[in-house]
Amino acid sequence: MGYEWLASLIGVDRFMKDPTNEAQQTTAEQSDVVLGGRLEGTSLTKQIVLLAAWPFLQNILGTMVSFADRVIAGHTMTAETQSAVFDAMGLAMYVGWLMMILQGGIATGAQALVARAFGAHDEDLVERGTAQSFVLGVASGVISGLLVWAMSPTLMSVFGLSGDAALYANQYLRIVALSAPLSGVLFVCNSCLRAGGDTKTPFVAMTAVNIVNVLLSVILMNYVLPPEAIGFGGQPNGVAGLAWGTVASWVVGSALIIRAMLPSKAGETVVVLKRELLNWDWPVGKRILKVGLPQLVEIVGMWTIHAFGVWLIANKLQEEGVLGAHGMVIQIESISFMPGFALGMAASTLAGQYLGAGSKLMAAKAVRACWYVAMATMGFAGVCIVFFAPELVGIMSPAGGAQADMAIEIVRVVGWTQPFFATAMVMKMSMRGAGATTVVMTASFSIMLIIRVGILAACFHFYADQMTLLKVWLIMVLDLVVQASVFTVLH
Repeated sequence: MGYEWLASLIGVDRFMKDPTNEAQQTTAEQSDVVLGGRLEGTSLTKQIVLLAAWPFLQNILGTMVSFADRVIAGHTMTAETQSAVFDAMGLAMYVGWLMMILQGGIATGAQALVARAFGAHDEDLVERGTAQSFVLGVASGVISGLLVWAMSPTLMSVFGLSGDAALYANQYLRIVALSAPLSGVLFVCNSCLRAGGDTKTPFVAMTAVNIVNVLLSVILMNYVLPPEAIGFGGQPNGVAGLAWGTVASWVVGSALIIRAMLPSKAGETVVVLKRELLNWDWPVGKRILKVGLPQLVEIVGMWTIHAFGVWLIANKLQEEGVLGAHGMVIQIESISFMPGFALGMAASTLAGQYLGAGSKLMAAKAVRACWYVAMATMGFAGVCIVFFAPELVGIMSPAGGAQADMAIEIVRVVGWTQPFFATAMVMKMSMRGAGATTVVMTASFSIMLIIRVGILAACFHFYADQMTLLKVWLIMVLDLVVQASVFTVLH
């Protein structure tokens, strides 16, 4: 009760009403399938809304925080240093993604295993899977944090950052790396809760992360560690305030999520984190790694390919401020990701639970419904960012200039491609939720190698003088369209 009006508003219910024979079979089968956790006894429409609504709100807050970081930097730094700061944050975004890769692989394996356990009503496996996911989440966070810390100076050189831009990027990354074990805990715990249909608790924890991040970043950047202040290394503090605000926010978020899953909360939480199960359990851990490692390999490959593109942008393009403009485009494009990512998460959980309950037909039906709504909502968001591109860029870069103009030109192109992005996102996430991470890894990696490496490198080799940031983005759009088409067929 209470969710039907929202389902009707966003159009989910329209995709549940299909006069075809397949839909009639699906309705008959659904009545015999009982999912686990918070999804038990609910209709498919309500399941999708329950699973997507809180992540959607969470994504809104997350996007606002990312915007806030750039707005704070753009309004705090001087006009002379603003371009360097945005270049640094553009690279930091990619390196931060590297830090999340290992954690994301473990979180994917955790969600797939725990969702199937919920669908099969195997309470013992739910608890053991959650405990082993926690152990692996801490380990993955420590490893990824150490990697970023150690690689940070090398990455500055590889991507052609020097002077203030390199100083700011290195400063930001080495501080944020300290938060990696905490983010690892939060990611895997959130995945286990979502697998059981609880998306509200992760939303509350991530909301706290975002609020603390913004408030402390503003205070630290403006009053405690202003850019002109000298840090411990004898250099200006730069973006240190943003970085320390991020670390503090992960401390708060991880503490909240662990508290919500304590045994004392049994009956209130969908899954309990038991201390006695935190010893290494190889049979369960192996199942998580079996699903998570292909995801890890895929994302590492994707990151490497993206990093190759960033290296070309930073080192081969002659336009000044291209890395900062590239980062602004990604930041604005992420506005359209919010509904698509939320629906992809819903599709992932439903695929895992319905397969765990033995219903392939309902798994496919649920994913299709999420896909249709994701295309509609992301398509609408894409149109909005096309028409409001100057205003969105202006919020982050009030000084304007060539860097901002480049970003506006590209945003007006990529906004039209968001339905393809929705397709690739939902299809890939649902297949990972079903445990088909090897298939996703192989197809995704192959397409990106051909287009984002082969075609992009050929263009820079034969037409180096004619290449612009817009043309680089057009090649990436081609990759997106091909991936959407291939994964629709594979699904």
